[in-house]
Amino acid sequence: MSVQKQVLAFDIYGTILDTGGIAKALQSHVGIDEEKAKQVSLLWRRYQLEYTWRLNAMELYEPFNVVTKNALMHALGEQRIRANDEAIDQLMNAYNTLTPFDDAIPALQALSKLSHVKVLIFSNGTREMVTSALNAASVSSLNDGLYLADDQEVKIYKPAKKIYQGLLAKVNEAREDGAGYTGEDVWLVSGNPFDVVGARNAGLQAFWVDRAGAGWLDRASPVKPSTIVRSLSDIVKIVGGER
Repeated sequence: MSVQKQVLAFDIYGTILDTGGIAKALQSHVGIDEEKAKQVSLLWRRYQLEYTWRLNAMELYEPFNVVTKNALMHALGEQRIRANDEAIDQLMNAYNTLTPFDDAIPALQALSKLSHVKVLIFSNGTREMVTSALNAASVSSLNDGLYLADDQEVKIYKPAKKIYQGLLAKVNEAREDGAGYTGEDVWLVSGNPFDVVGARNAGLQAFWVDRAGAGWLDRASPVKPSTIVRSLSDIVKIVGGER
């Protein structure tokens, strides 16, 4: 990857923020043990994503906060766990203050100092959700803008091609020098394989953050990540010209 003006479009959930951390909030607000909380947190995330894909397939749209709450209710119901309205509200608030991964803040700080790099936040989340999460994680000032599903005229979720094409169009609208970005210049940064596949299918480049070191296993599409890294700090080294 040559050292030139590059756009890095960071996913939030599962890339900057650790969605698994919601298990502690489940223990606290619903009164379940650690193992059960981990099960529910995994189900919550699974249904959150599944709902977005189903909505896309049906050409329907609900804001991500609504999707997230419905997914929570589904996960709790499946596990026969009762939660009152106050507990649900507390869990939704907790989702808006998820803890960042250890490598996230240092990497974003380092990238913000590179003049040839433009950092965007690219998320399914609503502006309120994303803004709250970035503020809570102390990274709200470490980006050059937001591109969110809920803000777009055509509201659609990842991994639909339109949202990645919209991202490319957006960065070109904002470019002041008259030159156009291409898919070679815009890199998704995500820990979610479905997101990586969506970006690559739309002609963008993609860093896949494989923190677990499991290797690429996704078989939904023949496309693969442009580059696989183990942490966000690896991306700093790559775009900063280190090897």
